[in-house]
Amino acid sequence: MHKHNVLKENKDKSGVYKLINRINNESYVGSSTNISKRLREYYCLNYLQNKMFEYNSRIYKALLNYGHKNFDLEILEYCDASLIICREQYYLDLLEPEYNICKTAGSMLGFKHSKETLLKFKNRKSITGHSITLVNKENNTIKIFNSIRSAAKYIGISHTNLLYHINKKTLAKGMFLVIKNNTFH
Repeated sequence: MHKHNVLKENKDKSGVYKLINRINNESYVGSSTNISKRLREYYCLNYLQNKMFEYNSRIYKALLNYGHKNFDLEILEYCDASLIICREQYYLDLLEPEYNICKTAGSMLGFKHSKETLLKFKNRKSITGHSITLVNKENNTIKIFNSIRSAAKYIGISHTNLLYHINKKTLAKGMFLVIKNNTFH
């Protein structure tokens, strides 16, 4: 997939697409009212890593494991936004893509997390996650949080905004140094 061309060609287009792994020939069918925006998310490693834990997505895992260079993109069809779910379902039924967890378009219907994943969710705070340290540069206070979301909520910004400051190594709200600590067990 050639990122720049793909994003440009699909800007503001809605439709159904397929990602094909060149190594094992497994595929994923998806749809979006803005294909370019959706594909931009696929190209963002931070997005994939963050969503991987939340959704346990097979396609996110495959993109992270095999790399974007080992995937081909095929636009199955462009269609009106009102027809997307119907057309995606058609291709899910026709192609039976291996990476799709849910077999019903636009729904988590029929999807079940494994017992192992459910246990991870249940014990999420105590077993795994990211410890976030906020250092207030104005008064030199330090506060530690067990998740990015809780740290973001504390200072009144979105978790994506906080992730931006972590990645760019900039001060959040102009005064908080944000340190993402190692995963803890």
